[in-house]
Amino acid sequence: MTVARSMKQIGLVRHHRVTEGYPTKGWISASDIEKWIERYDTSDIDIQPVELGQIDWTVCYASSMPRAVQTAKSVYDKEIIVTDLLREVPFPTIQSNLRLPFLGWAVLGRLAAPFSKRIQAEIKEANERIEVLLNQLMFEDDERVLLVGHGGMMILMRAALKRRGYRGPRFGHPRNGMLYLFEKEEPTC
Repeated sequence: MTVARSMKQIGLVRHHRVTEGYPTKGWISASDIEKWIERYDTSDIDIQPVELGQIDWTVCYASSMPRAVQTAKSVYDKEIIVTDLLREVPFPTIQSNLRLPFLGWAVLGRLAAPFSKRIQAEIKEANERIEVLLNQLMFEDDERVLLVGHGGMMILMRAALKRRGYRGPRFGHPRNGMLYLFEKEEPTC
């Protein structure tokens, strides 16, 4: 007896590039970073063509953040399921009177993350949201699922998909507007 198998495909797409660039003016404070985050979260995006691999996606989920919703609308012409489950992990901010270049704040945030209970709690909560979404997808019939979200979430999502037996590309910093395809063979009933 042979078991029929189907291929479950999950495509991850990071939102298009945000037009609000990174702060470049010299030394900035922690409050400057917080103001930049507010501008970044509401910024327009630079819509570019996205190659979706000639796949007929059966459903599309998008983070509820405006840049992800706009990106999803630019690449998927059917109904989009907007969800908070794909919202970005917040940019790690540090309360300090220091003034550093933006890159210095980014490095400091990365170095502080393993030691910050707040940042670790945000990452844990993001991983829990990913598990909720993947559990939902496991019980749906959709075989070709497109997920439009954010770079940090994509890194966590890739790890979760690998743990569940999906095959897909490695990436350190996902590119904006690029498809990362993950596949898994599943028995059909």
